[in-house]
Amino acid sequence: MNQSFDLFTARLLRSRILLPGLAFLVCLLLRTADACQVCIPMPVKTLADRLLEADALVLAREDPERPFHYVMVEVLKGEPGNTPIDAFLPSMDRRILARYPQRHMLLARARPDGNWSALGIADAGYEAFVRRILAHAGSWKPMERDNLQRLAEFAPLLGHADIRLHEAAYLEIARAPYTEIRRIANEVPIETVRGMLDEPRYLEWRSLAILMLAESKTPADRARIRSTFDDKQRLGSTFSLAAWATAYLAIEGQKGLERIRRWYLTQPERSRKELKEIVKALSVYATAEAPFREPVAAAYRTLLEVHPSMAPDVTHDLIAWRRWDFAPRIREIRKAIAGQNQLAAYALDLYLRMAAGGTGSGADLPRINDASRTSANVER
Repeated sequence: MNQSFDLFTARLLRSRILLPGLAFLVCLLLRTADACQVCIPMPVKTLADRLLEADALVLAREDPERPFHYVMVEVLKGEPGNTPIDAFLPSMDRRILARYPQRHMLLARARPDGNWSALGIADAGYEAFVRRILAHAGSWKPMERDNLQRLAEFAPLLGHADIRLHEAAYLEIARAPYTEIRRIANEVPIETVRGMLDEPRYLEWRSLAILMLAESKTPADRARIRSTFDDKQRLGSTFSLAAWATAYLAIEGQKGLERIRRWYLTQPERSRKELKEIVKALSVYATAEAPFREPVAAAYRTLLEVHPSMAPDVTHDLIAWRRWDFAPRIREIRKAIAGQNQLAAYALDLYLRMAAGGTGSGADLPRINDASRTSANVER
């Protein structure tokens, strides 16, 4: 990121707070490699990840000589060996396989000495999907989030009749950077997006559909975003709040930010849970839209005046955007929380050390609308 970051990391490696310090440093600065924090806050392994990581993959059916156990029919990946598969075939899966002789159970083994796990009964469509994933094993890596070719492979599977394929696509796209989610939204039929949003089965998974809905140019879709977010702020609801706030920013721009500042950031009675969701939305949107970082930084300044306890939640952006001019206020907050919250204090100390290493006063640092240097820092 800069020289001060390297110096701070070197000092941390020599310090007695090595393990917790490094763990927190990684979480704070990398945030799962610019993945969209609105949809999936923490890294989640997808079906494709499990296929790519597997030491061995096989298609299997019930072993006629060992009821309720498997026998290999075809090897898809690796060297499974000749040892009989020591995995139990559940009764329900056994009945399905007996009814459909052309189907197989997909079994995966993570390592040569590991156990086999079932990844689902494969019909023709599911089996074709698995083979397509394995065909990309040379260029796809587990847990990657910004492989455009990989995202393009999964985008058409959103809304697929086989819910396993739909869910696989959802998890792949939901962890992508927000800029890629917006791009993909223009390639997915709006009917699919609305269906994802209205499906009760995916109530907990609505964030991706909400972000994609904001790319619709249909007045009714935009009205839905406005009315829903208005209800959220009026009722104090936090369910999918970050997604609705991000969608609201996407359609309202600067006017939307001003309303969010007035509705949330300047209100002392707003809960920490609400504010954390709002900060998440501001961060995601401003990271994707460089011109928006200056007004969002100004909004953060307002937030820190009214809700100083939120300082640890904005330090990631202040570091990524090189906003060392916040150091005086962060230093005041750090003194106020001394002995109260060690993790929060650590986040603020990290910012202050990097600010001190970067400049004496912060006055000569580039502003966050310095597109070339700032964008490079954010991407790193």
